[in-house]
Amino acid sequence: LLFLMFKEINLRNHSSLHKLFYSLLNIGNKQIYKLMLIAFLTIYTYTAKHFILTTKTFNQKLRLKGTSGRIMFAYLILLIFLISIELMNMFPLFKLQFSKILFAALSALISAVFEEFIFRGILFNAFLLFFCEEKYDILCTSIVCSILFSLIHMNNLTSQSFISTVGQMIFTLAFGLILSCLRLWSNRLAWCIALHFLQDFSPKIISTNYGISKIGLVILLYFPIIIFVLICIWTINKRYLELRKKS
Repeated sequence: LLFLMFKEINLRNHSSLHKLFYSLLNIGNKQIYKLMLIAFLTIYTYTAKHFILTTKTFNQKLRLKGTSGRIMFAYLILLIFLISIELMNMFPLFKLQFSKILFAALSALISAVFEEFIFRGILFNAFLLFFCEEKYDILCTSIVCSILFSLIHMNNLTSQSFISTVGQMIFTLAFGLILSCLRLWSNRLAWCIALHFLQDFSPKIISTNYGISKIGLVILLYFPIIIFVLICIWTINKRYLELRKKS
């Protein structure tokens, strides 16, 4: 609840909650506001690290060879492709005023840290325990956390159309699975935060519409990615089961 409220305050320039926050605290200086965001982010990160217990899934990084190694190499190519697109989307930001660049960077960092600690951190670990008796507990956990990550973006209905929100939810489902796979493959949460930051650090984050209205194109593009990343996560889960049997 705190995450949702804070995200609404920070990212919705025209939301009633954002205006209420300003009026109640009587903050006229945006620099003070940004310092408050940084302070809150620091406190949140420290608290989340306490509750998350660990950012690792395995005692040590899994070594994937043979077919599983080739599948993960294809996943690496997908990551490189996504990062290239994100870097290209980032360039228009640097044509804006410095204050807007700073706001975009801070907003992207807050979203990345908040959402990754929740969905690939606390909830991920919690669902791993919940599904511990299932054979493919890692795959089930990744799917559930990615669905929840997608559903949380329904709060964007306050500033964009239903169709745009549905398009965004399909994208975030695919992106959530990509991030879950990255956490499993790298065995670290930091890479997820970095990738999430790159995704959000674009001119779109300072607008009021984050959605994707072309649903047909979204389905055509992201459904194959969803299926492919599910195969990657299944591969990691299968490899983990093999190593556990040997030990």
